[in-house]
Amino acid sequence: MAKAILDVLADSEHITKVPGVRADTQEGSAEWQRVEKFHEERYRNKHKQFVKGKVEAVFWLVAGYATLTGTNFIQVIFTDARINRTFLNIGLVNILTILVILLYLIFWLSLVHDVDWERLWNATEHDVVAQRSPHRERVRNAIGLAAICFSLNFIVLPIACWPVWGLWTLPILFVLSMSCIMIMHFVPSFG
Repeated sequence: MAKAILDVLADSEHITKVPGVRADTQEGSAEWQRVEKFHEERYRNKHKQFVKGKVEAVFWLVAGYATLTGTNFIQVIFTDARINRTFLNIGLVNILTILVILLYLIFWLSLVHDVDWERLWNATEHDVVAQRSPHRERVRNAIGLAAICFSLNFIVLPIACWPVWGLWTLPILFVLSMSCIMIMHFVPSFG
């Protein structure tokens, strides 16, 4: 049985683009070394992408910290009279909603209920297990609400902060948004 599986995998290389060895291939042969080299390169590339992603996330976090401290952002939005309080409050409620949804998905569903919410979100109509999950609709609603809040913040926060920073409001909010998104690189995977 194992021999047949190895042969099928080797024969399907033109489809999968993943080289395989036949059961009767000798260790150290040219074919064996070709497959070994492919998998070593694949591992090396995945590792490079992982490190690159972490370095990029750290860059955004440092940029966000520099922006927060350089603009005195927290103090300004809570004490400056020029801030449009109505739009700021709407933005803060949206941010709080997004944080609650993240806590719900990452900690409540993942840890307490052992639900792979990412699978439920990305499931196709052919994934019967995901389709029958009682959490699927809740996950879809939560992510949809978070997307609406995130999109709404692209309108309300610049309006709230424009009187203070003017045109600089857009890059400041962009850097802070990217920093918040990049924090997710450091949330542990519980799956």
